[in-house]
Amino acid sequence: MKKIWKHGSTILLLVIITILIVPSWRVSFQGWFQGIFMSDLVFEENSAEEIPFAVKKWEIYELDGQSKLLEEFIGQPILLSFWATWCGPCRTELVELKKLREKYGEALHIVSVSEESIETIKKSALNETYDFLYSTNQYPRFFSVDTYPTLCIIDSEGKLIFKHSGSGGLNNEKNYQFIQGLIEKP
Repeated sequence: MKKIWKHGSTILLLVIITILIVPSWRVSFQGWFQGIFMSDLVFEENSAEEIPFAVKKWEIYELDGQSKLLEEFIGQPILLSFWATWCGPCRTELVELKKLREKYGEALHIVSVSEESIETIKKSALNETYDFLYSTNQYPRFFSVDTYPTLCIIDSEGKLIFKHSGSGGLNNEKNYQFIQGLIEKP
């Protein structure tokens, strides 16, 4: 039994060291591990700021290089996520956002924006799993992004109604009710 434990613990240690040495594995492992212990985040109106005209003209880029303006998404609720490829909690949030995308389809815009280049995002291969990733040169100061991930919700009228820094479980009944209320809002 001692021999099995000795060899098993050595193998486990080598696996952990390998995961920590290989950057892409480390970030994926961090995101997976954090997802296990992540508590639910509950959406609630904690703001009611009109998106300024200049911010509506904020240019973001699809991964094929086509530009879009934020105002093109207004008219439907928007979940706006600020993230980075190297951020483990961001990767965990992308999984949560994908589930919301699958649940609500085109009734809800999910826009995940990174200040990293299109090439960096493509090298991460995250675009193969998530079709709502965008790049930008700079985040507008209006959103005060100082932590990754930061999630904002903009209603269909163009008002910032929710902001949260840090990751959390997004797929829960309270959030479904909140989003459904935004979608059904006249």
